Amino acid sequence: MSRKAGFTLLELTVVLFILALTAALIAPAFGRSFGQVQLKAAAKDVATVCRFARTQAISHQGIVEVVLDRRANAYWLRGPEWIISRLGGIEQVETAEHPEQPWEVRWRQARVRSLPGGVTFKSVILDTGPLREDERAAIAFFPQGSSTGGEVWLSDEKGRGYRIVVDPSMGFVRVSAAENV
Repeated sequence: MSRKAGFTLLELTVVLFILALTAALIAPAFGRSFGQVQLKAAAKDVATVCRFARTQAISHQGIVEVVLDRRANAYWLRGPEWIISRLGGIEQVETAEHPEQPWEVRWRQARVRSLPGGVTFKSVILDTGPLREDERAAIAFFPQGSSTGGEVWLSDEKGRGYRIVVDPSMGFVRVSAAENV
């Protein structure tokens, strides 16, 4: 008698059960690592925007700010129209009068970014002091390379975090992992 080659229903069921069990055990690990990747990417992006602001301030000999909005979990560049208009991605125009100058200085905002879901500004400490959860403030970068400085702590809902430090004397930006923020 010849027997046809193939799999029995029982063999297929066992294989599918093993695959489903493996997927159920591995899937949460991917979710945890994805959240960590989002947090790390957000920290690197905030640091990159700060470094970019410093570079633009030096190369164009003007003041460029990185605005941090804790309520909206967003951050963006702000500066004089003649610097920011060259960057593209302009979101909004604000006009502000400078008290020492009789004419109006036009400020523009550009490259508005939001933190990914689950990531927040846990703490923002600037030269003026800590920022409350409903406040917005900026780190300014000056033409000689210095800044007003500050510390920005990003955190996710699991307590993981990153610390971004902007040195006031040289304007350099460092990112480091923080334990249980």
